[in-house]
Amino acid sequence: MMVMKVATIKMKLLVLVLAAQLLKVNSNEDIDEEAIEEVFVELNRRIQEVKKFCSMQVSAVKQVAFSAVLHPPKTSGLGIIGPFSDIANLVHPHVITNTGGAYKAHTGVFTAPVKGVYFFTFTTHSWAKNADIGVALYRNQAEALRVCEHQDDGDNGDYATNSAALILEPGDTVSLRLPKGFQVAASVEFNIHTFSGFLLYQL
Repeated sequence: MMVMKVATIKMKLLVLVLAAQLLKVNSNEDIDEEAIEEVFVELNRRIQEVKKFCSMQVSAVKQVAFSAVLHPPKTSGLGIIGPFSDIANLVHPHVITNTGGAYKAHTGVFTAPVKGVYFFTFTTHSWAKNADIGVALYRNQAEALRVCEHQDDGDNGDYATNSAALILEPGDTVSLRLPKGFQVAASVEFNIHTFSGFLLYQL
């Protein structure tokens, strides 16, 4: 990471500066061992400060990852969600992983805790004939991408997936939404419709 590289450079410069001080001390004919020892003690103290700084920066790095599953509004089997007369938020209530707690199962919304590059992926399932199927990934209130298809009378079950890397600011939200007039399918027993994301690195 950039922070670690900067800290390493600072440590190297520090060693060079104190080494130069040590050489200056050694060039003095009246030097004694006590003065040399003081230079080494100061060198060690400053190195420990840089190491502590590096450790604090590493511990401050956020670990963020989630995976959640869409369930149909029924108690068993396969269920259809949609179509609706307007765009609808798809709430994935069954959480598999939620490291960092940035995904809220009751709203289906991910909120970025830090500025960084995040990766999101989703898989949707459909079980329909003569219907528009698919979902859209939203960053805040703007659609980032979607996957969609019109299934004709000869079609039936189908899967589709899509992914994106997004630069997010703290507080930015990401969610899956069902476009107006579209529908998808989900299962109670099987995790066939999923939404996942994680932080690649902080900026």
